[in-house]
Amino acid sequence: MEQFLEEKKKDFALNVKNVDKFRGCLIGGAIGDALGYPIEFERVILKPTTRLLSNNVVSDDTQMTLFTANGLLCWQTSSSKEETVSDAIYMAYQDWLKTQSSTYQGNRNICWLLEVPELHQQRAPGMTCLSALLSGQKGTIENPINQSKGCGSVMRVAPIGLFFPSASLSQIGLYGAEAGAITHGHPLGIMPCYLLTILIHLLAYTNLEIEECVKLALKDFQQNFSYYNAEIKKQMIDIIEKAISLAHQKGKDQNNISELGEGWVAEEALAIAIYACVKYEDDFEKAIVCAVNHGGDSDSTGSIAGNIMGTYLGYEKIPDFYKDKVELRDTILEIAEDLSRDFPVHQYADSKDEKWIKKYLYWKK
Repeated sequence: MEQFLEEKKKDFALNVKNVDKFRGCLIGGAIGDALGYPIEFERVILKPTTRLLSNNVVSDDTQMTLFTANGLLCWQTSSSKEETVSDAIYMAYQDWLKTQSSTYQGNRNICWLLEVPELHQQRAPGMTCLSALLSGQKGTIENPINQSKGCGSVMRVAPIGLFFPSASLSQIGLYGAEAGAITHGHPLGIMPCYLLTILIHLLAYTNLEIEECVKLALKDFQQNFSYYNAEIKKQMIDIIEKAISLAHQKGKDQNNISELGEGWVAEEALAIAIYACVKYEDDFEKAIVCAVNHGGDSDSTGSIAGNIMGTYLGYEKIPDFYKDKVELRDTILEIAEDLSRDFPVHQYADSKDEKWIKKYLYWKK
């Protein structure tokens, strides 16, 4: 696989950050989130139509995605690197928890996002995320905090796939899995995080099509993710392969999606998003409408599909109708651009970028 990717460098440099793809990933996720949020929990499908965005506000999916990114940037900017990547993300999630709980204070403030008023709105935050973070314990793959496989683990990890241009696929996937394990302990809550971060990375740093990237992510997962037995890994592989197969079959999208589930759990949410993106690879709008148009967890399936399509197509190819209306647009673009920067770490004494240092090294509310 590594030799194959080396060959792809001839067409598209793997270590080049493309800000258009970074913006597309985060804005795309927010659009899918906003489109699906009004119909989440609805047992009767409301059938979104072209350019329907009756409620442009985002849910906890976009909130936690932004805090994931903020944690990564704090980790990058730290000169000591005393914390691991997952430690920094965990601290960022504790900051997110402060926006959702009037009683939780926490020990440190690392995220400048705490200054954004809209991020202090409660938008149906996941109970597993809340309870896990309120416990004061950080879950890990080796020491799970619970046995939840809810989609709250996977809907927030896309920035990890963008952030490490030179890391191996297995290392990027592991960062994603570790981030999911902070709050969700079931293998099927963790494994989709591994796959999604690799998928986003491949879409951000190669010119491959979505289906090919999904298959490469599955191959790496089979070969390199060794935490669980073959039986449980096969369940993960089977549902993703089924999503790809269904995307090539005739029939109504809603009927096909029903064969994958409702998206309340992580493996189903990722599978539904992959189905929509493989089937409508060249059309952002059709893919997102497909991903949310079911009776389950529409904001999470829409958010994941938006991350995938936005990374693949880039920001400029997302319809202006959606980009101009989605909540937190300026904050999302600011975070995306910061993620895409090659900031010179470990050289702060000579750095003149005081704004960056204030945001990601010394920020304190």
